[in-house]
Amino acid sequence: MLLPAISAMDKEADLIDQFGRHISYLRVSVTEHCNFRCEYCSPEEGTPYFDRDDHLRVEEYDRLIGLFAHLGMRHIRFTGGEPLIYPHLLSLIESAKRHGVGKISVSTNGLLLGRLAPRLVAAGVNNLNISMDSLHADTFAVITRGGDLGRVQQGIEEAVKAGIPRIKINVVLLRQRNGAELPALVAYAIGKGVDIRFIETMPLGVAGSEAQDGQYLSAEEARRLIAERYPLEPAEAQADHGPARLFRVPGTQTHVGFITPISDNFCATCNRVRLTAGGRLVYCLGQEAGIDLLPLLRGGQGDEHIAEALRRGVWQDKPLKHFFVSDPGRSARIFMMRLGG
Repeated sequence: MLLPAISAMDKEADLIDQFGRHISYLRVSVTEHCNFRCEYCSPEEGTPYFDRDDHLRVEEYDRLIGLFAHLGMRHIRFTGGEPLIYPHLLSLIESAKRHGVGKISVSTNGLLLGRLAPRLVAAGVNNLNISMDSLHADTFAVITRGGDLGRVQQGIEEAVKAGIPRIKINVVLLRQRNGAELPALVAYAIGKGVDIRFIETMPLGVAGSEAQDGQYLSAEEARRLIAERYPLEPAEAQADHGPARLFRVPGTQTHVGFITPISDNFCATCNRVRLTAGGRLVYCLGQEAGIDLLPLLRGGQGDEHIAEALRRGVWQDKPLKHFFVSDPGRSARIFMMRLGG
């Protein structure tokens, strides 16, 4: 049973770090498991099993969503692993809506989207990101280690039909895998009337670290390749657009975004933290700092005590920037799916 929205607390609510950044965006991983095993995200063997008691319970997610909403979260994104395989996802989306979160997003590989898209809209999702790194079924299957491109594209069509307000296709830039089909991916997005974002690959996980030199394609090079076919005009950034540099394709409703964690570090404006399925709040994708919340949730601590621990942790320990490149040993030990993307 989900808990009611928490009452107002006496102390200052917002989460602020020592660099003056207001934290207003929470990424919530609801599972580490996925029905794909993408090269840049997951170990080839998939995710190891962990006990149910080591996973946040539905009522604990709900309590934390309420706490974070009070602490200034204006955007919550549900991630994984693959969030659509989590049986209580719709309840958590409704929880975020009930707690007054204005922007509710889901990041998915799209495999199960065909049958769930209308229910996501009804629950309160107003922003959807779908990973699709290639338009060639064979290449897609290699990147995802067996994924079905046809079902993903069917899911995208159903999401458009369901009327989800903002839909974006996410493409991880992989020079040898999809570097030659970037304009075609933009053409696909234009045809569906959705946005598309190209993301520089990050050296996470052993495979990601080893492949970085051969697969890395900068966002600037990607932009030039796309501009050879489609003129790109700088677009005015919306307040909640995140770290993407946005461009408009004239004559269409499609925006093309480029995210540059490696070539043009955007950490100075970082406004996000990540909650893992195991109950750890991670302050930065590229560093270890964080706080384990399960002992607080299950140790009888009140909301204000937990809220104060969150305020103090973010203030003291959220780092200025990531160290993907300068700390490759750490990066090689961490897979994206363990941290919620």
